[in-house]
Amino acid sequence: MVRGEEQMATQKPEEMGIFAERYMNFLNLWTIYNDMLSGRYVPSLNDDEWPPHITTMLMLYGYFYSLIEDSEDGLNGFRIWREQFPSEEAAIAAVEAQVIPFRDRLRIFRNRVGFHGSRTRAHESAGLDLFAQHSGTDIWNAMKNFKSLAAALFAHDLLEQGIGKHTKEQVRNWLDSVAKCARQNVPVSTVAAIAGTT
Repeated sequence: MVRGEEQMATQKPEEMGIFAERYMNFLNLWTIYNDMLSGRYVPSLNDDEWPPHITTMLMLYGYFYSLIEDSEDGLNGFRIWREQFPSEEAAIAAVEAQVIPFRDRLRIFRNRVGFHGSRTRAHESAGLDLFAQHSGTDIWNAMKNFKSLAAALFAHDLLEQGIGKHTKEQVRNWLDSVAKCARQNVPVSTVAAIAGTT
């Protein structure tokens, strides 16, 4: 094995571990945000002019991008999953097809509003263009399917290790259900094009 291949071999399990940790942080933000919206969790600081759930939503969107970043040195769940679970291309491509239409704008949102910030409103406005071009419902549904796909693939991984609590049939049905749900939100040709390019 040449040096570059050795480095790649050690990076893959490490990258999956880092992805799993970031996914859990995303899941925690998702839970906090949902609990705030449903009233299960009411922050002690509850300012009507600057509600805490807005801050949590900004963080959730920014964190979501950190799991789907389309760059060589960033985490990208779709790439990681394809390497780990090549037989699950149909489900992966279906969810990715939901995400791709807004991924570039989500990156700008993360950079200019969510995490890094801007020094002028004009610079910031390009980040807020995410909401002008895509409905919150579309983004939310894509994040929900991404979350479900991740959970199903982690269950798949545990099953392969012989330590899972789900049966093979349950995992298969779960993955198929996520793919079906994602496909309802995107054209069939888009999913086929993504699956065909990997």
